[in-house]
Amino acid sequence: MKLIPFFGFAAIVPFVLSAASAEDWSQFRGGLAMSVSAGEPLKASPNGASVAWKTQLPGTGWSQPVVVGNKVFVTTAVSKTPDRPKGMMAGAMDPSTMGRAPAPKDPLQWKLICLDIEKGSILWEQTVAEAIPKYGKHASNTYATETPAASNDAVYVWFGSVGAMAAYDHSGKPLWKQELSVQKLSNDFGTGSSPVLYEGKLFVQLYNDEFAQLVCMDAQDGKTLWQADRSAGTAWSTPVLWMNNGAMEIVAAGKGMVIGYDPQTGSEKWRVGGLDTSFSCSVVADKSGLYMGTSSPGSRAPIMAVAPGQKGDLTLANGAETSPAILWSNTKSGAGMPSPIVIGERLYFFGNTATCYNKRDGKELFRARLPGGTLAAGCPVAVGDTIYLINESGKLLVMSATSEFKVESEIQIGSADEVFWSTPAIANQSLLVRSSDAIYCLR
Repeated sequence: MKLIPFFGFAAIVPFVLSAASAEDWSQFRGGLAMSVSAGEPLKASPNGASVAWKTQLPGTGWSQPVVVGNKVFVTTAVSKTPDRPKGMMAGAMDPSTMGRAPAPKDPLQWKLICLDIEKGSILWEQTVAEAIPKYGKHASNTYATETPAASNDAVYVWFGSVGAMAAYDHSGKPLWKQELSVQKLSNDFGTGSSPVLYEGKLFVQLYNDEFAQLVCMDAQDGKTLWQADRSAGTAWSTPVLWMNNGAMEIVAAGKGMVIGYDPQTGSEKWRVGGLDTSFSCSVVADKSGLYMGTSSPGSRAPIMAVAPGQKGDLTLANGAETSPAILWSNTKSGAGMPSPIVIGERLYFFGNTATCYNKRDGKELFRARLPGGTLAAGCPVAVGDTIYLINESGKLLVMSATSEFKVESEIQIGSADEVFWSTPAIANQSLLVRSSDAIYCLR
């Protein structure tokens, strides 16, 4: 795939990339944090947490808010006609998503918005692209589902439905823009994979029905440094950075296969194949292993753990559940959309249910239905041993990370007609929750 410059630098002035602080929430799931905050707990106790501010946003989007310092960055897609995403039941039954969703007839504006984290006021907004989308999307998805990635100096946005990748400084000044291929996703469900930033490199996963590439770009100018190709197939997951036996890897989960790459060169280090489905959720990892689980209608819903320090093809032989490389595996256990989270010795999957495993051997510790049986589409996030999970009806579940299912409190956010599919973010002792209409800040 060839990257085509859309416009050059707004000014021929080099900018210096510096990494965001560990207390920031600078990209999807916090980047290396993988949904576990390194900051302090929220200012208020879970039972006393309240909405500090609410800011209405133009358009719609499921991108996670990201935070660097006192600035919040979020993306949205603005249309002339209302395009509010629907909850799972309403979206699944929507006639427009039975087969192929129609593309809009009018242009959309894809925007990057910057807010002040203390008051929620909008500091600036930039229109990244304006076009008529080539493909439709599921009624429950949006045209701005990809989460931005940010450093201390810049913020990077990717919109797969229009093929636009762009960088801005923290004042909203354009730095560069590149045009990538528009993504044709299976069943026209729409895009979702977010960019990942690491040591001056941007990783963008382009896994679609026409081709599948993991692209590494220079964050300074957007030029391609390398790309890794695999067989075509749609995936909505976001790549994961895994510190594996002292060496960093970039791990991409796609249709039928998960592959670990060297982030410097793009060379393949290992792969696990034999998976009978693709990934809507991302994988999760710690120093003990990499944990994956996925599910789709008709699949075996596989789940497994990969040991660190592996090379080559790790695919399990037919009928095998373990190997020197695969610590454990199972079927009928994988999740749909929310990515898993690992806290201490426990691995958690969510959806309509909460399931907890011992990460060492895969033993199931509990499986419980979430209160009200309402779907959670956004990923869980945690501070210490406290897990925060928002369901699509706006109920924030505050849970203890123990071997028993324990909901400490339930906090209702927003109105009954709002939908909550975005993953929350934790930074500056604040919990940011996005709905179909607004961003809420809890403290």
